[in-house]
Amino acid sequence: MRLLFAFLLTALCSEASGQNSIAIYQKDGQVAKFAFSEKPVVTYSGNDLVVTTTKTTVQYPVYMLQKVVFDVSDELANDIEEVKQQAQFRFEGETLNISGGEPGSSVSIYNMSGVMVGQYRLDSDGRASISIQSMDKNLYIVKTTRFTFKFRKS
Repeated sequence: MRLLFAFLLTALCSEASGQNSIAIYQKDGQVAKFAFSEKPVVTYSGNDLVVTTTKTTVQYPVYMLQKVVFDVSDELANDIEEVKQQAQFRFEGETLNISGGEPGSSVSIYNMSGVMVGQYRLDSDGRASISIQSMDKNLYIVKTTRFTFKFRKS
């Protein structure tokens, strides 16, 4: 069933016209979008929904999810007159850019042995630009107060 879901979602992503991303809505109001240009693949691992793109891998505990949808707009739908922050993490060269986090909160990066390799703080807008240039080629886990995701430096 999990493999079938991943296959169908991948097939829909590659054939959907006019659709530009997959949007993941969490119960706490956070929304993350994954552009189709990054070739998102959605699977399950244990009790987590896993989104893998050409740039990153992010895990979401299923109990924290509200819905997963195809988003056809460049902006978030706002049916309840409440601005929902958009969690984003993008790579630009050797820099990890994070936005949509809790302003002033910490960002911790761990290697796969669980050793913290860096700790940073989000600015007053909930953003951070973190150089990953000095990091070894490896898999890393990034934790903030609002989301956790994995990325592989290659």
